Amino acid sequence: MKYNFEELTELSKCSSDKFKTTSNEEAFLFCKKLAQSHYENFPVGSILIPKSIRHHFYSIYAFSRLADDIADENLTTVPKERYRLLEQLESSLESSQESITTPILRAVLKTCAETKVEIVDLKRLIVAFKMDVKFEQPNDWNDLYNYCSFSANPIGEMLLKLFDEASEENVSLSDDICTALQLVNFWQDISRDSINRRYYIPTDLLNRFGLDYNDLRSNPLRLQVCLDQLYQETEKLFENGKKLVYLVKNKRLKMELRLIISSGIRILDKCKSLKTEITLNRPSLGKSDAFIILKNAFKL
Repeated sequence: MKYNFEELTELSKCSSDKFKTTSNEEAFLFCKKLAQSHYENFPVGSILIPKSIRHHFYSIYAFSRLADDIADENLTTVPKERYRLLEQLESSLESSQESITTPILRAVLKTCAETKVEIVDLKRLIVAFKMDVKFEQPNDWNDLYNYCSFSANPIGEMLLKLFDEASEENVSLSDDICTALQLVNFWQDISRDSINRRYYIPTDLLNRFGLDYNDLRSNPLRLQVCLDQLYQETEKLFENGKKLVYLVKNKRLKMELRLIISSGIRILDKCKSLKTEITLNRPSLGKSDAFIILKNAFKL
């Protein structure tokens, strides 16, 4: 389900004739349909999420999708306009729930009202999407981690809040998992970097190995060593984040985390198996990977 920039503009408003919602039930249903219409390598709204809070999970996902589409899906729209629309979306979050008639905003503000998820969590995501619009290649790992603290970590933190398990230690471990998942997404998309004109391998790492994004394959040996370092850093995060599985109390959340981590590690393994061909081909999960993911999930 894709929306053009005009439709995204309407969805970002407090009220819209095109996307008018008369009830919270309609708003949450809209979010559910949107979430389920998008392909993702990682589980979205798994049946392991209790039905009592699943609609909140969908509202958070739909809000994230809306902001992401504003930043990334309508690249023919000038950056200034996409940035302005993200600011409008951010401003709409401050409106009273009663005044909202657009579905995604209505649903996600209802989620904030009924759970421990906060508006500030949603605003952190918007910071990342603004960074996407005004993209700057990371200089080092610190730049990457800073980006992930806005783009990925709030999602895990909000999931913990939905389950009422957001202790300081749990949040820290969740951040490791989410950062690792975000990094995996970067590495699997290296072949698309030149198309998107967003390069996520830190410049200091490229310089260390004498590599250039415009010609990464000029020295396959150096490229492979560089890739190995990217993967090792990501693996460390997954390894530490696994501890969260044993700290959370909810059994469904435990299994959801196992599947999410296992899926991320599986994608990382497929990146590694491509070696330097990762610069030409993007790995993805297929039906044959489902058994491997499930088997490995129980080994965590």
